[in-house]
Amino acid sequence: MTKLASLLPGRNISVRLALYLFLMNGTILIVSSAIGYPFIGNIIKENTAYYAEHYIRSMNNEINFYIQDIDFMTLSLFFLDRNLFGLLNDDVRRIELQSYFDGFKNSRDYIDDIFLVNKHLQVGGTSSAYRDKLIRSDIYRSIMRSEGELVVSPIGPAGFVMNTDKAKEQVLFLGRRIKSPQTNETEGVVIVTVPANRIAQIIAKEEKRYDETILLIDRNAHIIYNPNPADRDAAKRLANMPPLSPGASYRSQDGYLYITGKSDGPNTMEIVGFIPEKALLKDAAAIRNIQIALNLGMLLIAMTMALLIAYRFLKPIIQLAYYMRQIGNREWLPYRAKTTDDEIGFLIRCFNEMIDRLQDSFERLAAEQEKKKQAEMRALQAQINPHFIFNTLNTIRWLAKMGRGEQVFEMITSMNEILVGAFQLNQPIITIGEEIGYLKRYIHIQQMVHPDKIEVVYELDEAILNKRIARLCLQPLVENTILHGILPKSGPGTIRITGRAEEGHVIIAIADDGVGSPPLPPSSGKGERERVGLYNVDKRLKLYFGEAYGVRLSSAEGKGTTVTVALPE
Repeated sequence: MTKLASLLPGRNISVRLALYLFLMNGTILIVSSAIGYPFIGNIIKENTAYYAEHYIRSMNNEINFYIQDIDFMTLSLFFLDRNLFGLLNDDVRRIELQSYFDGFKNSRDYIDDIFLVNKHLQVGGTSSAYRDKLIRSDIYRSIMRSEGELVVSPIGPAGFVMNTDKAKEQVLFLGRRIKSPQTNETEGVVIVTVPANRIAQIIAKEEKRYDETILLIDRNAHIIYNPNPADRDAAKRLANMPPLSPGASYRSQDGYLYITGKSDGPNTMEIVGFIPEKALLKDAAAIRNIQIALNLGMLLIAMTMALLIAYRFLKPIIQLAYYMRQIGNREWLPYRAKTTDDEIGFLIRCFNEMIDRLQDSFERLAAEQEKKKQAEMRALQAQINPHFIFNTLNTIRWLAKMGRGEQVFEMITSMNEILVGAFQLNQPIITIGEEIGYLKRYIHIQQMVHPDKIEVVYELDEAILNKRIARLCLQPLVENTILHGILPKSGPGTIRITGRAEEGHVIIAIADDGVGSPPLPPSSGKGERERVGLYNVDKRLKLYFGEAYGVRLSSAEGKGTTVTVALPE
């Protein structure tokens, strides 16, 4: 009887604590489990939408990379050779044009064919095509109805190709109408085909947990590609879906979760997804049932443990908990207290070991972050503009064909020195004087390619030549200046490169008197292709020297462009 009396709540604090804990927590947990179902469902929706948005955004970015490259390629073809469409008048030069396009195709494994149609309806490209079928195709008609923007046509067979095997292959069609900037008259049409299986590889998902549907749509919300043709209601759901609110990435409508993943560039095409809400709520119900079962089990365990713990063991635990709560406001020091060989002493020792492991983890994390930073800097440094290499090698080929061996030797020598400097990844930082040396070799190549077109003036203080700069930072900036400022200009242009020390910084300015451009909003997505080099340089400088340094661009249409580079003194 005495032993039984000792277990009464009024006589035993451990029993009383166990009952209090059981009654209080039991009531809270049961009520929270009952009312938490809608809350859990909303959390699952939000989390699913969040991860699906990022997943879809990564697919959008990959597709957008291809589209931007094709967009830039089709837009720049006319500027690379103003008589490009005229080459179709001559059978011999048509073969040269095919070889020219083969170079573009071979350097981009996601391009299947490139076709050219001039204003006289003469056709050429990487594959032979039936003219009548081509000009009657949906893509050609869509391009002729456009105003010069990049046009996308749904995936289908390229029936106008003479090769019967290729004519049956499923491809995505893209193209644009090229207008002369002088007369604003149509010079011709460029059509590019992309293998459908390349698009399918991007959109394909190995496991569909929620019976989701992923679609590729154009800017008018028309379906370009549906990996599940059996889903006949996809187009109807897409048409009934109202526009998303500004800044929103998903919307719940008619029992479906509609998710978009906006890419970082202009959206000629976009990938979207539909997830049935019923599939999501199945997980919510399962989580609720598991939660109830776990809560009951935990309550029983807690009551049993409370019966075995005496009050004298609770006090040091409370003190330890207080110290743990305060640990964030002080240095990570071990808990100094009188330890015993029982469970409390074990907890204190484990806590101290945890502090030691946390300190080691933080040190390893800091080291890993530094390695990640170094890897990112190396990756950025290793980027080389393929257009520069391609154009230079193409020029060397023609110079060699014309027997101009001395110029070929000079150009290969300069290009070799530039590439040797580019691939010295173990020495990412050099002096401004060395960087100017690489830059002069690059400009020498450009002046040989474009004689009497480019004049460069250097105004550099001698005092800054031994200051530090990231390797090959100035060449991409000058390349943008030449390609987008000087070459589109009628007549020769001048590039002025100045450098000086100013208020504890080194300022290098690259100014040109080229065509310039109007100011663009940062998020407009326009002109991003011209600024890939600017982004690379700005990113590297910030990684090497800090956020206070980098690249700034100012431009005025018809007046020229100035790029300013800020470096530590």
